[in-house]
Amino acid sequence: MKLNNLQILRGISALLVCCFHFRGYINFETIQFGDILFGKGNIGVPIFFVISGFIMAFTTRKLDFSKGISKEISIFYKRRLIRIVPLYYLLTFAWMILGGSFFLYFQGETFSRFYHSMLFLPEKDTPPVLYLGWSLNYEMFFYLIFGISLVFKRYRYFFIVVFFIITYILGLLFDFGSAYMQMVTNYSNLFFIAGILFALLLAKVTVPKKWATVISIVGITFFILHLFKIIVITNHLLVLLIVSMFVLSFLLFDFTFHIKGNRFLIFLGDISYSLYLSHPFVEILFRKFKVQGYLNLPYLVLKLAIVIAVAAFFYYFVERKITEYLKLKLKA
Repeated sequence: MKLNNLQILRGISALLVCCFHFRGYINFETIQFGDILFGKGNIGVPIFFVISGFIMAFTTRKLDFSKGISKEISIFYKRRLIRIVPLYYLLTFAWMILGGSFFLYFQGETFSRFYHSMLFLPEKDTPPVLYLGWSLNYEMFFYLIFGISLVFKRYRYFFIVVFFIITYILGLLFDFGSAYMQMVTNYSNLFFIAGILFALLLAKVTVPKKWATVISIVGITFFILHLFKIIVITNHLLVLLIVSMFVLSFLLFDFTFHIKGNRFLIFLGDISYSLYLSHPFVEILFRKFKVQGYLNLPYLVLKLAIVIAVAAFFYYFVERKITEYLKLKLKA
């Protein structure tokens, strides 16, 4: 089953993060236009988490364990590493080179930041070398737990849900000093659980169009109200609910309404990972050029167009080619 609308949501989420980082260009003295529109654009990251949880559960729901659990776990980890690691490593090294401090990362205290980044381990008060890697730390931790859950076969989803609920509660009860434990117990992991629950629900239940319409309208409306700060929500669990309902709306476009989706928006979803990781490089380029006043609006549009073009290049000539090559070599 093609999930075109979920793919579209990937693209929207990546663009939201880009606009969040670029919002300063359209913050004017009279009105902070960028903050109004994209001040909460970083919400694209938890959307990615919900989608990730859904995809992992949806694509592994019919696993055949007759060939052995260890083989299934091995294939799962190979596919996830092939999908995430190559482009991230490549762009991390590129970031080090552009910063003029490539060799400095292999000595002294900066080496700690380097190997933490390479191993997807959080470091307290220090972002990864390519700062966007903080979200990949959560992704890789989720994959770690998901792979372990395969040991429990038919009870794997129960294990994952219970595990993340318990760790979240522990985070509420105890103040962990370790950066890794802070990640393990962070509420952000609950977004993955929401995605898993949607996969289990939609695999067994067909939501009638009448109810799907109501859910979609409510989900999209509340998300827009939250995104543009028309309603101010600070409670983590309420944000979890709003983001989850928003993702569910797009899932219903696929499962209930069977909407084909716009080709360009689907394309944005295809390149979303490259777009997410590569847009800081475009930001570096544009820092050399300054415009004033309302010329910043078309300037921002041009900047996003270049971001999309660069992401498309990385997707077609780097990400996809490396992924296909490694799949053949590693038989994943």
